[in-house]
Amino acid sequence: MKEICVQLGCSSLDPENHCFDGDSSYVTGSVENALVRLVGIDAPEIRGLNLYYLRKSGFLRRLDYNLRKYLEPKLTRESIGIHKNLGFEARDFFESILEEDLVLSFEREVFDRYERPIVYLSAKDQDTYNLRLVQAGYAIPYFIYPNAVSPTEEGEFTYDTLEKFRDAAVETKRSNLGIWEYIDRILLPMELRFLTRRELPVKYCADLERNLLYSPQYYFKVCNSFQDHFSKNEKVHVIICDRVYP
Repeated sequence: MKEICVQLGCSSLDPENHCFDGDSSYVTGSVENALVRLVGIDAPEIRGLNLYYLRKSGFLRRLDYNLRKYLEPKLTRESIGIHKNLGFEARDFFESILEEDLVLSFEREVFDRYERPIVYLSAKDQDTYNLRLVQAGYAIPYFIYPNAVSPTEEGEFTYDTLEKFRDAAVETKRSNLGIWEYIDRILLPMELRFLTRRELPVKYCADLERNLLYSPQYYFKVCNSFQDHFSKNEKVHVIICDRVYP
């Protein structure tokens, strides 16, 4: 992947603020001051979720019964508070390890739905911040197809990047760091987002180890499998898909 040298940027509202949250940062240099999103990870959100208005909206009734049953135990004020606190901790940690001179590179996709560049970001000759946030327990792997899937000349696929991030998450889970201490009690970042937006899940979830594809409202089946296999010393490849590809 081609690397681009950039410098650490800052928020236009606060020059001392270099991160928007735990998985996005401002950069400048060969580009104007821009907010970039780290590819392949998902950090806790810094915004909360008003449970009163969520229930009043009727949105939960639009969810599949099994998904609603899965989410219900996590819909508590304590859970939302823990998630938000983890979001601030993730942002502060990211801020603390950022260096002035940075290198970014792209995966297969260049922009997200908000037109932010989605990148690997690192200091020169160091592991990416993407990976370091997972290792610290402040983010979970979250790759969206076609990112991190590499075809070989024989037409097969390799998942080297997926494996690296998955293995980091396994070790972090075993150490019970960051988000993993509360993983059974709090919403995943993407869950908080679709509940806040009142948008039904639309991304398929693939277990590449067992060649299983789950429809958008059954993503939790592979998420549960991913967590369960930590304790069995088994490993599961997980990737998110926008649609079913032929």
